[in-house]
Amino acid sequence: MTLNEMKVARTPESSRPIYNTRKCEIAVLRYIPLLLLVVLTACGPGSSGPANVEQLNRLAAQYVDQWRPGAPRVDRTEYSALAFEQEIASQKQTLQELLAIDPHGLSLEQDLDRRLLIGIVSSDINTAQRQRRWENDAALYVPGEALGQLLEPEFAGTQEDRVKQLSALLQALPGRLEQGRQNLNRPPKRFTEAAIFQTQRSLNALQQGRSGLADLSDRDSEVFDRADAALSDYLTFLESELLPVSDGDWALGREAYDFILQNRWHMDADAEQILQRGLRAFDETEVLAQEVAERIEPGRHWTEVYERLKDDHPEAADIKQAYQQQMDAAQSFVLEHSVLTLPPGEKVITLDTPPAMRRSSPFGTFQTASPFDGGLEGRLYLTPIEQWMPPEQQAERLRSHHTAWIPVIAVHEAYPGHHAQALKVNENPNMLRRVIRESIFSEGWGLFTEELMFELGFLQGDDVRLTQLRNRLWRAARVILDVSLHTGRLEFDEAVAFLVEKVRFEPYAAELEVGIYIREPTYVLGYLIGMQEIESIRADYIERHGEPEPASEFYDALLRIGSIPPALLREELMNSDFSQ
Repeated sequence: MTLNEMKVARTPESSRPIYNTRKCEIAVLRYIPLLLLVVLTACGPGSSGPANVEQLNRLAAQYVDQWRPGAPRVDRTEYSALAFEQEIASQKQTLQELLAIDPHGLSLEQDLDRRLLIGIVSSDINTAQRQRRWENDAALYVPGEALGQLLEPEFAGTQEDRVKQLSALLQALPGRLEQGRQNLNRPPKRFTEAAIFQTQRSLNALQQGRSGLADLSDRDSEVFDRADAALSDYLTFLESELLPVSDGDWALGREAYDFILQNRWHMDADAEQILQRGLRAFDETEVLAQEVAERIEPGRHWTEVYERLKDDHPEAADIKQAYQQQMDAAQSFVLEHSVLTLPPGEKVITLDTPPAMRRSSPFGTFQTASPFDGGLEGRLYLTPIEQWMPPEQQAERLRSHHTAWIPVIAVHEAYPGHHAQALKVNENPNMLRRVIRESIFSEGWGLFTEELMFELGFLQGDDVRLTQLRNRLWRAARVILDVSLHTGRLEFDEAVAFLVEKVRFEPYAAELEVGIYIREPTYVLGYLIGMQEIESIRADYIERHGEPEPASEFYDALLRIGSIPPALLREELMNSDFSQ
């Protein structure tokens, strides 16, 4: 994510936080569900041939259905500890059914889907049992994002629709919060502190939003009152009862960390080897950044030079236009140089971040086209710099949108980055491939495109190059810190200090950034490690087949396969008719 990559959690069509100019990658929209809910009927042992194909298709379709709007994985309604345990039991049944499928009856693509699902389901089971998020994350029970969306002034439906949906959400809220009180058990302190912030924000949003809803019925007013009281009580519980006993550990542990690398992502590497890759990339990138800085201002450290670059930025009123112009230019470049083919009618538009999301998304987010509706539009949401902000805050926000930063974001988020990526994978008739978005490829592609567009000549100038390298250095730092935090090498405060001292984050932004790492182990590896894996696939392809002419021949095929682990993608690409 790079305007702020924050990941998010994310559903296949979720917005992706984009920015972080030494600020934070706030994973607002990215509540990433850790439990894969696939509710299946029991079935007997697998057999070869068409029955196996049918079984795999059924399991794949049911996985896809879990991502559709309104599905339990997307819109959870049951929060008891028993429900979470039952989900894990259901996952285990699903895993057994997948393991029972005889691969001899499957095509290469089908067998890769089988292995892909086995890796995801087994990893979700292992991670869920290790993290037990229903016991450790008090924010799980607070519907902050859903509440904010329903209270937006720009709500898409009628006022009657808004009140109806709000009433349904709020009617269930007291029971949901009570389940949290029953489930939570000595969570990590930082998780509880984050939940206190989210609960207070949700309570404020509810109270302020209610004032704009005229003529509530007596029944709806009573629902609002009960929800308000329940949130207030929950906040008191968090501050007075849970926080004093919040001494749990957020570290995933080396064994569970390696399980994700080797089972979900099908890598040969372990945590130590990934750490070494991050350290090497950090050192190499820092050398490159200093070389560029010497060309701009000889004798100055690259961090000083980069800070000076931020003085050159658009005026607040012109920020959206500046991004739109760069995205339009990147689109034209991609088409003119045949980097990718793009469907007629596709576009990216720039919008203001909705008011309710601005606190948690202070810079911006990107929303790609959904895998379900055939849409062709990407949306870049930018948080306005508003007059109520103190002058110092306005000035710092403006510096975040500096002139050298904007074209890098246009590439990473739009062309040929995540927008184009979503369009190409949506051309794949296999819905499973459209829905699955593993960060080891999806985020790796975003970072890969930055270097690609530098090589091709779109990203020009030492100021832009330094900005690009600074962003790569940040991604290398993520690898170092994520591995170190979850394998016991570093404590939270040490990771914050690393970002402040080595990557020049502001302290508050560094805390928010590290907060992402401890909640979403391995996710942020996807940027740098994924980029490296894609570079390796491209190099192997060129060695075997020569330079593709045009380039879109290779990149179209690469992206259509889907955002699956590169180890699996490589198999399909190198053994497809395209490669032959």
